[in-house]
Amino acid sequence: MTIWHVVFRVDSLTCTIARALSNGGYGLCVWVVEPSYDYGLSAGILRNLRETPHVAIVGRDESRLPAVIDRLIIQANRRPLESTRDAALVARRARAITLISAGDRSQPWRTAVKLQSLEARRLGRHLAKVDRILYKDGFYRRDLLGLFKPRRNLGFDVHAQFLHDSELFRMIHAQDWDPAARRPILANFLGSRDPRARARILDAIRPLLQPGEEGSSARPSKPAVWHEYTDASPVGLGPIEFVKTLTRSDFTLCPRGYSLVTHRPIEAMLRGSIPVLASSELDLYDIELVDGENCIAVGDGRWEESMRRIARIEEPELVRMRKNLRALFDEHLNYDAMAKRFRLRIGVPEREPEAAQLST
Repeated sequence: MTIWHVVFRVDSLTCTIARALSNGGYGLCVWVVEPSYDYGLSAGILRNLRETPHVAIVGRDESRLPAVIDRLIIQANRRPLESTRDAALVARRARAITLISAGDRSQPWRTAVKLQSLEARRLGRHLAKVDRILYKDGFYRRDLLGLFKPRRNLGFDVHAQFLHDSELFRMIHAQDWDPAARRPILANFLGSRDPRARARILDAIRPLLQPGEEGSSARPSKPAVWHEYTDASPVGLGPIEFVKTLTRSDFTLCPRGYSLVTHRPIEAMLRGSIPVLASSELDLYDIELVDGENCIAVGDGRWEESMRRIARIEEPELVRMRKNLRALFDEHLNYDAMAKRFRLRIGVPEREPEAAQLST
């Protein structure tokens, strides 16, 4: 099966898709419209892509296009006229197209519809070949593309470093934690303070997670672990210490960043740490997240209220929720199962895989 992926520039979503296809033994050719746009920010992602089995980065080289592309994936971004400028050129050879729209819930509704309109016009007559629409950050109940195409959230996985390095992959996916074991850390936040919306949340809730006197009900009895940095000075925890901190924490705080969907809830759940995230984002992961069962859902920005809530949750309830996380593993969190769901959403059937096909 010949699969191509048109992107404006490579990013974490490109890596997620490429790794899922590679996991199934499928080949993928990535057509990069503007590889220099990110000023080198994607150097690590490019390296990981190049080292992923069955994945080839072809750039903008029409001579390497095959006569027929069985499945074309077009990943738009917020610059649709530029990001899809090569879409029609490649789409001519496609039998079926999956469009990953930039017109998702990370944008105001009017902006999302405008982006979808531009994407549709850019594809022109090739829009008829689009048989599925995917969204990284979810879709509005009513939007333009949803009028005539089936829609799904794509979902997300762990950070590329945990997929690319075999030892880190084993560490984060190992089911070596006991749901009944008491954990010494109440909650953690491990990540950038940026953007400003996230910084405001962190500044409001950090004081609420300071331990109080023994026996006091006003403050949590366990400490929180914080490792904040900024995008200008991105000094995060090393990956081994990061995994250890998740494993020792009852809760992992997952306020939204630049995107609504992030790697953190998946990483937390793999290590038995209960994710705390906005209630409006539960559907983005497509893994049956339910408030009070396997996560804590923060309604309408009420993060401070949710911090008081998690401080009051007693150990038997924590054990119950961790058991629920463990029950998600085989169907939802195991990487083979997760990658298979990605492939099916994209439109790649489960069949005997083939090597990547490049024309010469």
